[in-house]
Amino acid sequence: MKVQVILWLRWLPLLFFVVAVRAAGPRVTGSWRSEYSLEDPGPSSKTPWGNQLPDMLVAYYRHHGVHSLMLVVCHTDIADARLWTLWQHFNLNDFYVQVSTETSLRDLQYVDVLDEQEEAPPPQTFPANNSTHWATSFILPQSSYKVGILLLEFRSECALNLLRWSAASEHNYFTTNRFWLLLTEDEEDIDLLEDPEIFLPPDSELRVLHHETPDGNFSSSLIDLYKVAAWKPLKRTLVGKNIRNRRHVIHALQHFGSAITYRQNLEGIVFNTAIVIAFPDLFTNIEDLSLRHIDTISKVNHRLMLELANRLNMSYNTYQTVNYGWRQPNGSFDGLMGRFQRYELDFAQLAIFMRLDRIALVDFVAETYRVRAGIMFRQPPLSAVANIFAMPFENDVWVSILMLLIITTVVLVVELLFSPHTHDMAYMDTLNFVWGAMCQQGFYVEVRNRSARIIVFTTFVSALFLFTSFSANIVALLQSPSDAIRSLTDLGQSPLEIGVQDTQYNKIYFTESTDPVTKNLYHKKIASKGDNVYMRPVLGMERMRTGLFAYQVELQAGYQIVSDTFSEPEKCGLMELEPFQLPMLAIPTRKNFPYKELIRRQLRWQREVSLVNREERKWIPQKPKCEGGVGGFVSIGLTECRYALGIFGCGAAASFGLFLCEFSFKHFKLVYGIVKGYREMQR
Repeated sequence: MKVQVILWLRWLPLLFFVVAVRAAGPRVTGSWRSEYSLEDPGPSSKTPWGNQLPDMLVAYYRHHGVHSLMLVVCHTDIADARLWTLWQHFNLNDFYVQVSTETSLRDLQYVDVLDEQEEAPPPQTFPANNSTHWATSFILPQSSYKVGILLLEFRSECALNLLRWSAASEHNYFTTNRFWLLLTEDEEDIDLLEDPEIFLPPDSELRVLHHETPDGNFSSSLIDLYKVAAWKPLKRTLVGKNIRNRRHVIHALQHFGSAITYRQNLEGIVFNTAIVIAFPDLFTNIEDLSLRHIDTISKVNHRLMLELANRLNMSYNTYQTVNYGWRQPNGSFDGLMGRFQRYELDFAQLAIFMRLDRIALVDFVAETYRVRAGIMFRQPPLSAVANIFAMPFENDVWVSILMLLIITTVVLVVELLFSPHTHDMAYMDTLNFVWGAMCQQGFYVEVRNRSARIIVFTTFVSALFLFTSFSANIVALLQSPSDAIRSLTDLGQSPLEIGVQDTQYNKIYFTESTDPVTKNLYHKKIASKGDNVYMRPVLGMERMRTGLFAYQVELQAGYQIVSDTFSEPEKCGLMELEPFQLPMLAIPTRKNFPYKELIRRQLRWQREVSLVNREERKWIPQKPKCEGGVGGFVSIGLTECRYALGIFGCGAAASFGLFLCEFSFKHFKLVYGIVKGYREMQR
């Protein structure tokens, strides 16, 4: 309790100060109220427009969803009563109001320089000469929330300087989430905005409220303003006239709708753009459907950007690069992103990956497509990963066959022991007979009695059925792919070699991956092979088709090559594993681009009317279907025969070993005598 009391005592003076300031009213630097008057204005100081204009302003900003307001007062001779009425109305309607005066705008002592564009600072276009152009403390950070800016009597040099400062390309404070409203009593003041340095872009939300009180009756007009380009004339659209109250404001705004829908004609202006052709040696034409897998990203976005130019009546001055742009060791970017970093481009004619290091240089306006990159491979044949000679029968069948061999041998031995007939076969010959019957071989001994012949007959018939089933299953297994590789871990432990498409992002995303399985696969099968592992898609897919090989490729490009070069049986068993997820593709624009929202809406419209889906179906191949089954001719190689060769080798080795033993045993005395004589000669 003692600590709490001390804390309350420490905060008590501050609370008294806040209450006193609240009771006295707002105070700012460069007082917009008379320094000698802190009392509330009385009835005698009513404004000519009463409460009508404040109510209309509140309705205007509420219609746009604004709750934070910046009130800019450049005229120091504006009556206290008018400002007090405005502040009171905004305060009662839960608006956060920040007041700026000419004095505070000129005070740069406590201005914090924003570092939002530290990696690529824009060129400075605002000429600060301290006479008609001077730097101000008016700094608006990039944010997603809406803010209103109310400028009173904008014909002063202070107000015009603020508009020039806000229109400079390094600032561009005229955006869709900043709602500017300029008040004036003289409609001719609008002509001041024809200044080429005051660029009101199509993305802006700036309107002028012209109010007057003829014959004591308050009336106003709301005018929407913008410019197609800085050198173009100012375009004016009447939002509403004879506006006298808040209902008139809401009705006029609802009838007017979105301002940007009136600004879709850019009158043929030219933008600097760029396109990436990553494989210029293979590239033929941007509309060539026969090579859809070459520079697919550029081709699939090309038609969208042409439609964008047609809809907005604009044209492109296009530069060609061979690289999308990646960060270099010195911090700069090459390729397309390097041009953005140097502010040589307005936007790109294709979509690129949305990466964190690129967000510092560009703004992404709209997503278009998703590119998938994966390791494609054909499941290795079953004979390459398993012993197919042990797979035709289940374990219980193999046990039954073993029991059949044992029972047949025992019955035949009993027949030899107790048969009244004499046979030419020894007891060990029964093993040769049973083994030969299972292998569909004849028998070199003639069996004379009927009981023994029945045993031989039934054994050969049983072996025939078993051999037929075994052979049929072997043929099917030779043509069957396996399912041994189901994950990246299985791929890393498999005998398959790995190749990678020679694109820059594959090298970057493999090294940036934090997944331990992907990192292990990269270091084990990719990084250890050096640069030889990177190859063109045609070569990589051909190696995948003809051998035990896996290839990391853009899946769309891989699908196209599979459709063109693989036979129907070869399409079966195709598998793909994604070692990493690629980001979404989006159209980039330079920072502070004043047409960003206009382009974004057009690209969104293209997606809504399925233009994006149409181009995707046209340019991005789908995964080929396995329609021919797994049948077809299959060549038998050493891989399939390795177990048979192994059995033959083991048998040959055992035979040779027994031969040596027999030879040594038969000629033991001769060998012993030779050795003994040699030792005596040494003595």
